[in-house]
Amino acid sequence: MFTVSFKEFKNLFTSIRSILMIVVLFGVTVGAASLVRQFEAPLQKLGLGDDAYAMGLMLLLILAAPLFVTSLSHNTINKEMDTRTIRFLATKTSRNNIILGKFIGSILFWGVCITVALLLIVPFSKSFSILNLVQSIIFVSYFIGLTLFLSTIISNPSLSMFLGIIISIALPVLGLWSTGTDNLFVKAIGYVTPYFYYMQEEAYDYYVYFVAVFPILFILLSLFIFRKRDL
Repeated sequence: MFTVSFKEFKNLFTSIRSILMIVVLFGVTVGAASLVRQFEAPLQKLGLGDDAYAMGLMLLLILAAPLFVTSLSHNTINKEMDTRTIRFLATKTSRNNIILGKFIGSILFWGVCITVALLLIVPFSKSFSILNLVQSIIFVSYFIGLTLFLSTIISNPSLSMFLGIIISIALPVLGLWSTGTDNLFVKAIGYVTPYFYYMQEEAYDYYVYFVAVFPILFILLSLFIFRKRDL
């Protein structure tokens, strides 16, 4: 499992995409901070934190994390199926370890990217928040789990990319919409997105940790389906 995790982490991190991702995270975070400062009080009521730079990073993740994760990890499983390398992996380790290893490797990659982004803004924010780091990783883990699940049930990498982009656009729209509407259908959808839990008032900021349940469910579903697939 750890070999698969390291390979996934290395594949993600040794590409130019990781450097671009860190540059984007840092640049947009610092840029958004100046805008966030103008609306700091309303955003605090929504549970987005006290530091403008940390709020800038969280705002970026809330809006763009689905698209970031989808663009990098949409083919994490089905690419291995398409190139038949999954058969080689299956002879070296169990199917469970393949799924878990892919997930852990992606989590490590995003954990490093977010940590570096937070470290880069320390000279501006004068602080480093472990809490913001944990909450950011939990938020991203939702979409890592979802993308892994899509890559498991969809055998065509192009189709999983297309569907992933649609979902990465639709989820933020529906999730944010659900926090300010009385439409029962939209509200019901909001409960299965991380946005409902992250947009609570500060008194209910512990809701964000409920989001960790969703990637676990996605992994369990992926494990169940992957065990029954022909390689």
